[in-house]
Amino acid sequence: MGDPQALKAELAALAAASEGFSDRDPRAPQLDALAKALEAHNPTAEPARAHHLLGGRWALLWSSFGLPRHTTLARLTFNVLPKAPVEVEALFQEVDPTTGLYDNVVTYRCQETGRAGTCVTLGRYGPHDGTRLDVTFTHAQATGHPRQPIRTDRLPPLWSDVTYLDADFRLNRGSFGSLYVLRLVERRPAAWARDG
Repeated sequence: MGDPQALKAELAALAAASEGFSDRDPRAPQLDALAKALEAHNPTAEPARAHHLLGGRWALLWSSFGLPRHTTLARLTFNVLPKAPVEVEALFQEVDPTTGLYDNVVTYRCQETGRAGTCVTLGRYGPHDGTRLDVTFTHAQATGHPRQPIRTDRLPPLWSDVTYLDADFRLNRGSFGSLYVLRLVERRPAAWARDG
């Protein structure tokens, strides 16, 4: 099925037109089919070890993991932070192969005050093999909420398979079967969100 550049463009356009982060999105089957077609053209051997391509700040264009736009800080952080209601604006993943940093970053608007905020679930990763990343989330923090530890003994082992990776586009499939469609925003940010 098709040219990789055309598949990327179609996948990105469909993701932008979707409802965001839900397998209930009526476009989910089409998004998954496009992703599978693009995965067949993965140009990177052993993407989990391709540090020069993996590192950076990645915007999450779409995922099937089922995060509603209206949620709570608790749901974003494995129930570590309070159940403060928020509206998700954007999601990013920050990856630094030199340190093993693997953070999920959510920008949001507080539903009670209307103020903007940032929530970071701090993580670490290491390549398990050429495709799979082993991931551990250790702490969570958000605007107005100090960093708190995550009880990792209460979480199942987490991993993420990098199924497509090029200079600016990435597909991952996670431990619970979710598809993640990401586009590179910045190769080397001046600062990571956890330090902001």
